[in-house]
Amino acid sequence: MVRYVLQALNYGKVETLTYGGKTFESAIRKTASEAPVYLTKVGLAGDEQAYKDHGGEDKALCLYPYDYYPYWKDIVKDPPETALFGENLTCVGLTEEKGHVGDVYAFGEAVIQISEPRNPCYKLAAKYAVPDMVLRMRDTGFTGFLFRVLKEGYVSGEDVLLLMEKGDVSIAEVNEVKFHDRYNKEKLKRVLASEALAESTKAPLRKQLKKAESMA
Repeated sequence: MVRYVLQALNYGKVETLTYGGKTFESAIRKTASEAPVYLTKVGLAGDEQAYKDHGGEDKALCLYPYDYYPYWKDIVKDPPETALFGENLTCVGLTEEKGHVGDVYAFGEAVIQISEPRNPCYKLAAKYAVPDMVLRMRDTGFTGFLFRVLKEGYVSGEDVLLLMEKGDVSIAEVNEVKFHDRYNKEKLKRVLASEALAESTKAPLRKQLKKAESMA
């Protein structure tokens, strides 16, 4: 059985933060939980999101691969050991190539499903004073991804992710059409055919496909 180990389970509260002269509301500064946390349909109990676009049932959990921390250590000054990008799950081995939209995992008492890639935002660049942070994440494909919760329950950093059901298109494939091969009709149709892909990702991809078809 395919299983992935967590480096940490993280959550945080919304704060007013100022980085590089920019002030904004964010819960990006998360800390690792030492105790089990209840996972609901909209996320970990006690975890907050500052904006509607950062929450909801299709964005209940954010995972970022611990595998990429070495890449960022020479780019980010004094990087934290976990929750580098405000992710809930700092996970070993589960990358965008291995994670597929629709993958279902047992996680402690809960069951979760990959829903869409994470969309990098300017707050990450502001926090670390790396102006091209978002561009780097898009170019490398090191975006991380999001989950919906199919079954609520207690979870902890000691729990592993056990693959129960395999999805169709990889997160890497979705990122490819989002950021690079944007008007490839065949690839767009393949990604859009994924029933488990969140609507917030499908909507812009439908617009890309419509434009691609008009260019033919």
